Amino acid sequence: MKFVPDVTAGDLKRWHQSFDLLNRSRLQRARDRLTSRQQQVLDVLPLLFHLNHPRLPGFIHHKVTAGIAQFNPDHTQLQALQQLARGIKLPRMQHDYALLGVYLMGSVGSVAQSHGSDLDVWLCHDESLASEALSELQNKCHLIETWAKQQGCELHVFLMNLSDFRRGQHRSAEGDDCGSTQHILLLDEFYRSAVWLAGLKPRWWLVPNEYERKADDYWQFLLNDMQIHPEQWLDFGAIPSIPISEFVGAGLWQLNKGLHAPYKALLKLLLNRHYASQYPNIRPLCWDLKDLVHDGNSDAGDCDAYILMLRRISDQLAQEGNQQRIELVRRAFYFKTQLRLTQLSRQQSDSWRSHTLRQLTDAWGWNRFQLEDLDQREQWWPTRVAQERHALISEMLSSYRLIANFSQKHSHRIRVSRRDMRLLGNRLYAEFDARPGKIININPGIVSSLGQETLHLNLCNEDQEQQRWQLVVGDWKDDQIRPEQILKQSPSLIELLCFAQFNGLFTPHTRIRLHPSDNSLNQYQVQELLQRVRALEHQSPSSTELQQAARPINWQLFVNVAVDPQQQLSRRGMQKVSNRDDALGYSSAHDNLILTVDLLTINSWGEWHVNRFTGSVALLDCLQHVLQWLPFAREHGWPEMLSHSLSQTHAGAIAIRVEQLLHDVLQHFLQQPRSPYLIEVAEQYCLLEYQSDGPKLLKADNARHLLHILQRPREQYTAYVFDRAALPGSPLRNIFEHSRSGVWQLFYWHQKQTMYLYFLDERGALLHRTVTASTQQHPVLPVLRFLRQLDQRWQLEQQRGGRKLLLSELKRQANSYEFELKRKRLPEVAEQTANIDLRAVIDEQQQPTLYCNNEEFSIWQYGDDLYLAVAAAVLKLRTPGSDYPCYLTDVELADNGRVIDHLEAKFRIEQQLNQALQITTLTTAPA
Repeated sequence: MKFVPDVTAGDLKRWHQSFDLLNRSRLQRARDRLTSRQQQVLDVLPLLFHLNHPRLPGFIHHKVTAGIAQFNPDHTQLQALQQLARGIKLPRMQHDYALLGVYLMGSVGSVAQSHGSDLDVWLCHDESLASEALSELQNKCHLIETWAKQQGCELHVFLMNLSDFRRGQHRSAEGDDCGSTQHILLLDEFYRSAVWLAGLKPRWWLVPNEYERKADDYWQFLLNDMQIHPEQWLDFGAIPSIPISEFVGAGLWQLNKGLHAPYKALLKLLLNRHYASQYPNIRPLCWDLKDLVHDGNSDAGDCDAYILMLRRISDQLAQEGNQQRIELVRRAFYFKTQLRLTQLSRQQSDSWRSHTLRQLTDAWGWNRFQLEDLDQREQWWPTRVAQERHALISEMLSSYRLIANFSQKHSHRIRVSRRDMRLLGNRLYAEFDARPGKIININPGIVSSLGQETLHLNLCNEDQEQQRWQLVVGDWKDDQIRPEQILKQSPSLIELLCFAQFNGLFTPHTRIRLHPSDNSLNQYQVQELLQRVRALEHQSPSSTELQQAARPINWQLFVNVAVDPQQQLSRRGMQKVSNRDDALGYSSAHDNLILTVDLLTINSWGEWHVNRFTGSVALLDCLQHVLQWLPFAREHGWPEMLSHSLSQTHAGAIAIRVEQLLHDVLQHFLQQPRSPYLIEVAEQYCLLEYQSDGPKLLKADNARHLLHILQRPREQYTAYVFDRAALPGSPLRNIFEHSRSGVWQLFYWHQKQTMYLYFLDERGALLHRTVTASTQQHPVLPVLRFLRQLDQRWQLEQQRGGRKLLLSELKRQANSYEFELKRKRLPEVAEQTANIDLRAVIDEQQQPTLYCNNEEFSIWQYGDDLYLAVAAAVLKLRTPGSDYPCYLTDVELADNGRVIDHLEAKFRIEQQLNQALQITTLTTAPA
């Protein structure tokens, strides 16, 4: 069927005239907002593209592409040309000009245009222009932009190849890189906001909305019917609808812009959200404008691009029934206009913009009190700014989640660059994600500055373990702080100071006041803290950094902030003095002077995060946190780390100890990541080790507990490393310094009637036992005999070579608590042979069966008298009068476990045997 639209020549003429009237009205409104010099830039702009003349801005040479099709400058434009370069004459009209049209777009001519609004210009050119000609034309545009800036006018010119544009291949036309995220949405904005300056006009003006989906057929009908002159019109493309592929990208883009211009971004974001809610029957906003104009309404106020957007968004929110969101959108619109209705000059009061805005605010029911509050936005307290920020971010992220969910539902139709998604998503996460300890930006473009004359630090609780600080703005009386004055609360004073620095609350003249004045922090320490915190700089991350995972680039440790580690003694002026200056074990009482650590992490995404560690092992907990980044550090090295100690007492000793420990531990794990690091803190022992699932901190309250930890089975050889101040005068330092992989080592220390035995297995696990020295037999010999027998049996069972066994004696050095180690020769095999062969076999139920010279003694036969029966058998085989203990020559376990398991079983059974031996000796002794 032949396509015959219901359009007459009179309709086309009327629509054309209506758009021309609207265009003139918008252009006049745009000029009204400009200074005289800016007006001259706007008036002469088309002629700068139309001409190449040495006396005009942008001139390169006479062959640069120039000349605008169908351009007949008006009196105002010619007058501006003569003011700029008197005497220049226009060439005769030609028919082959390569420049097709000049347009303004954006907020110009609307109620949202302010003195600071940019002029975004679309310069459409012939698509056949060679690349060299385009490059020269681009250079000319840059020169014109530079000249305009000198006149106080921010101008951006975008070259537009309309064939590429219709295919979605274009550079940004808004001054920013829209990447792959927008095309039709940009065209939608162009159509509802464009101001025609020169050249051909958009054919879209003459296409009724009902024919948008068949725009080409409609236009062809007009051409065939000769109702139009095609050389007068340009095709930017039709907008039958908004493709869903643009919602996610455009939403992310507006969120990204919202980091610095939240109010403007919010309006466009909510428009995208509105479009998503209409899917699949989406009505572009530019259709509203066209309907108004085609109905004969050319009033610039009714057709204002921003008011149209506000109406559409408000209608959507009204349907959802959330008045708070409507109020937020209205505030965003009000701030976008940059008009302050309660602070207008006489000239501003008489302007069309103020009249329009006053009509809107009256319709909203805003009173003078509300307007004054908004107009004094620059004087808002930071708490008020933070409250507004939360409302803005909540709305923007809510819109983002809705659009993201929408995109997942229609993922097969969404085509957005993964790079754009990742980059913008990471930027939003870095800026908006809130979690404990993270320093957030409470002022994403809401006010120009948050600098304060006075900030108060209020200590609510002086208990060092449960203290809480408040960051307070404004003054108060009678200790009555109003809730709106409390900007932030935290147990970490460093978090509050970093928050103030991050958000620009400090100025060179900001006064800091402490409350109460007699707390554990004095004014001198506050100034020291401020000096160090204010040296920190917040840097925005690059796109390259945001493409990668966030990583720490700087660590700052603040030790004992507002804490006195010897508070009770300090108050009486009795701080301990000692030649033992280890801050983790100070003086003879081994006091731990490091009670709190505030760790500030600055990462590659520009995030600041404060972790607070308190208690006896605060520094060790901090190190455990830092060691999470060991895989990164092994490839790139550790980030920069600085420590600050501001304790009232022993600050020097603390600073030195912290720096030593940080250096030693971090370098150790770079070089030996599998070797646990032992640190002594006061009367505790802490073992830092890096396991497959990350760093672990094991704590031992006493030496016995530490030995239990060191006895743990290891999957592979483990070389324990001791901190420089750990376990002074303990044999463990010497033992582990001589640890060797694949070797059994037995160490002994003889002190009076007590023998201390230490056994290291082939993987570095330690077994410790204390035994009573015998007068008839050296306690080490039975252990050596047992190990030799066990190794021989395993050689046969496992078909392997023998295990090397080393014997060493530990002795204290003369006039010292330090130990020295001496290697000992192993006894000859004959000396290791027992007169009585005493073995034990333990089954899966952990029930023992003993063999004495091959005679079997089982629990099934003897029950609770098992050990008494074995003891009696041993006594029969001994020389009368022998009173030395029983020693097992071998133990077989059901799971054939590690050597330490066998030694433990040996000592456990021997203890029961020797108890039975004593009982049997007493009962059989002559009266």
